[in-house]
Amino acid sequence: MPVYEYAAVDAKGRVKQGIVTAESQQAARIALRAKRLFVTSLAEATSGATARGRGETASLPFFARRMGRGELLAATQVLATLLEAGLPLDKALAALIEQMRAGRGKWVFSHILERIREGQDFSTALAAYPAVFPPTYVSMVRSAEATGMLPIVLGNLAEYLDRQTQLARTLQAALAYPAFMFVFGLAVMALLLAYVIPEVTRIFVDLRRALPLPTVILIAASDFVRAWWPFLLGGLVGLVLAVHRTLRTRRGRALADRLTLALPVVGPIARNAATARLARTLGTCLDQGVTMLSALRIAGSVSGNMVFEQAMERIRDEASQGGGLTDPMREADIFPPIALQLVSAGEQSGRLGELLVGLARMLENDVNARINSASSLFEPVMILLLGGMVGLMVLAVLLPIFEMSSLIG
Repeated sequence: MPVYEYAAVDAKGRVKQGIVTAESQQAARIALRAKRLFVTSLAEATSGATARGRGETASLPFFARRMGRGELLAATQVLATLLEAGLPLDKALAALIEQMRAGRGKWVFSHILERIREGQDFSTALAAYPAVFPPTYVSMVRSAEATGMLPIVLGNLAEYLDRQTQLARTLQAALAYPAFMFVFGLAVMALLLAYVIPEVTRIFVDLRRALPLPTVILIAASDFVRAWWPFLLGGLVGLVLAVHRTLRTRRGRALADRLTLALPVVGPIARNAATARLARTLGTCLDQGVTMLSALRIAGSVSGNMVFEQAMERIRDEASQGGGLTDPMREADIFPPIALQLVSAGEQSGRLGELLVGLARMLENDVNARINSASSLFEPVMILLLGGMVGLMVLAVLLPIFEMSSLIG
């Protein structure tokens, strides 16, 4: 069934854009009119052949390129359920599209359905949108098509995406609070130094008396911030941009990841998180029939750490020459000992995929426990640090008042 892209105006005059699946353009107009939408433009979506000629970037709009992991997870779960119920792939996709909201996922899956009806394989249609479907997803679907286990593999993919999403959310939640406290602390300090302290300390300067050293330092810092704040702000913005630009380079990311792994508290968390992502991806791919070299390439790309990615490149080179995984992993000196032991046991027993998934589950639980422990320790430390800085300011203001009070007494 053709897919049409439309622009319309609703009853309140708001512009709406989206897609609609219908047997003809007239049927599409009738369907939109039933939703009380007044069509301003309606055209059949770009066919698969044309889209392939223009490339994925040209055929995929900005809102679809931003399809989130959660939306992909939900779509995979629904599609797996429909296929397990016995629906053919095209009807399962049509049912999935019908229950999705307009935008993002609906646009992508509608075009995938169009490609499948043109005769493409499901994995080939997915591969046309690499910004939406990661290599792990495409490779596992391709293996499932070869073995006829697509419903089972999609169910495993949903579980894989769910675990990856939970781990990513845990890490983001752990970083959000420190980042907020740091920015809030800087803002409070800048506000005090630029506006509050000068007003309070002006009376001490007018008295022309010798001031305590903490008060002198506080006044000097306040004067410096007030005089140079445009340059300080510009320098801070420049530093952020420079760091952001450096982290976009391969060498900069590798340096940052290496430094992260060397940190005392953050390092073990980052190491176990990267190993968990790598192990779950590699184990899931192997369990679903993906070849070892392809699975190693995919696992390295999703580790989220350049140090691990470079190590996986060396491990893949060793595997391509007939070697095992345990020795090059030990030489990399970045994997936790439990990972080396389980990989060695998996290679000897032929249960490498199963043991890697178990390793990932174990490390994910360890990461969650470490993050909770670090957060419970970090919160009071941050509060004490910010309170101590504000307390030093208050002390620097009160010292001259105490001295004057003692002289009057």
